[in-house]
Order: sequence, then structure tokens, then C-alpha cells
Amino acid sequence: MHHDGRSYMHLPGVGLIQSIRQKARFLLPIIIVVLIAGLVVSRILDTGSEQAIPEPGVVITAGEADSYIGTVAEVCGKVVSASYLPSENGRPTFLNFEQAYPNQVFTAIIFGEHRNRFSPPPEKRYANQTVCVTGRIESHQKTPQIRVSDPRQIRQQE
Repeated sequence: MHHDGRSYMHLPGVGLIQSIRQKARFLLPIIIVVLIAGLVVSRILDTGSEQAIPEPGVVITAGEADSYIGTVAEVCGKVVSASYLPSENGRPTFLNFEQAYPNQVFTAIIFGEHRNRFSPPPEKRYANQTVCVTGRIESHQKTPQIRVSDPRQIRQQE
């Protein structure tokens, strides 16, 4: 109502707006439930297999990796020791480059939840091979490493 007592109802579109508001009170909860259900179903059906492999910004040797912490790179070198530690937290597989553990220059780490994507197992497949690993370089106990979750992140060289 206007301050002089007249109604807004005579204005064009006011009735339509009130009608939409009344329907929205009923439809909004339904829309929210449908959106949440869709999100839940998409998470259940998502296998994660379509995860994109990051494009490397630079191609470097294992010995250079410590200068590129935080960078998405392709790191190349020889896997001189490889081990799977099923009793350790996260059931990691370590691919150590250029020198054996504990003196490795660079490490590619594959956690147990991703091992089933590799056949043969990564510690057998890549041992004594020259490979390139793509991903974001991080530092773990002063050693550069890349977390590998997909076999497409590792490329064997001839």
C-alpha cells in the first residue's frame, strides 16, 4: 500500500510477481532436493578415471627438480630403486631416481589407493628404467617428489 492507503495491485505485473512468490515457496525446497540428489548421484557415479593429467610447464632432470618446488613439470631420470611398503601409512610405492634410498635425488610416490591402476605393479614395471614423471613437484623431507595417481603420468623412455 502507498502511504496514502492506495494498493499496488492495480500496477501491471504485481499480481504475477505475487503468484511467482507463492509458487516459489513450494518449488524452492523441491529444486534444492533435486540439486542435492544430482550432486550425490554424480559423486557416486564418478570413477575419477577422467582426471586430467597436468600439462608440464617445464621438462627437467631429476637432479634439477629441487629448484622447481611448486612447479608442474615433467621430471626425467633413471629409477634406481623401487619399493612398495604395504605396512606403512598410505601403502606407498616409492620410485627413487638417480640414487637409491636414502640418498635419492627425486622420488615419484604412488599411494596404495592408486596401485590397482598399474599393471604390472609400479615397483616392478619401472625398476631400472629411465622414465619421465609429470605432476606438481613438492618437497618431502628436503627431497623433491611428485605424487602419481595415474599411469599416464609416467612415460618410459627408450
